[in-house]
Amino acid sequence: MKKLIFVILLSLVLSFSTLAQKTSVAQAHKEFVQEVYNSVVLLYGQDESGGMKMTCTATAYEQLVDKSGYRFVSAAHCVSGKTDKEQKAQKYYITTDNAGEKVFLGAVLIEAGDKSIGDDFSIFEVKTTRVFSTIPLGNSESLTVGDKIINVASPYGLGKQYFEGYISNIKLDRPPLDAGQVHWTDVMLIEVGSAGGSSGSAIISEDQRAIVGFLVGGTQSTIGAICIPVNRFKDFEKAVKAGTYKKSKASDDLAGGESQ
Repeated sequence: MKKLIFVILLSLVLSFSTLAQKTSVAQAHKEFVQEVYNSVVLLYGQDESGGMKMTCTATAYEQLVDKSGYRFVSAAHCVSGKTDKEQKAQKYYITTDNAGEKVFLGAVLIEAGDKSIGDDFSIFEVKTTRVFSTIPLGNSESLTVGDKIINVASPYGLGKQYFEGYISNIKLDRPPLDAGQVHWTDVMLIEVGSAGGSSGSAIISEDQRAIVGFLVGGTQSTIGAICIPVNRFKDFEKAVKAGTYKKSKASDDLAGGESQ
């Protein structure tokens, strides 16, 4: 009888322990999703008449050393202008897009990548006292098919939305579509909700809790979104910080791209 009681008590303890673990994991996931949500902004451009137009989604990935602001990453095809000079002369803004609040903060374009070679990245710097979460850069080389991902973006300009998905192809060995003016190379295919306005948004690994890629386009079908691996962005960012990044002459002919 005592043995039976002991077995029952042990079973109850194990059940409560398992439930507590599941609750803890679920809570940690919710907290991380909120961190991601708080790192994401909508990127706007301003035309000559002063009108504001949302172009893409961006994510804070680094706080400035002096803590005066943040660096955000988005896509290069979200940046207007043919030459480097024209691109950096444009006026850009970000907004957190919080409910009931549309505060625009000025953003300075640090660099837009060379779209002719597939560097579909852009880096913006925002000086602000507002606090953003920052999502670190992960490692795209350790990914496998089926890895779970999350994404916060603003498809159709409807405001920040949360999506879950998975990686369906680590490295496409054939072009999924005519990418038009942007020559994407060495891209991944992911399954996640997306549409125009999602471009530039970070693809985040649930396992790494870090950015593993950036959504840049679609397949013109109901399956798959094109994602550039984060390791390529890290090479781009390293060159930008070192002042050694140079665009090819061909990039001057690329004024935009097929956005997603």
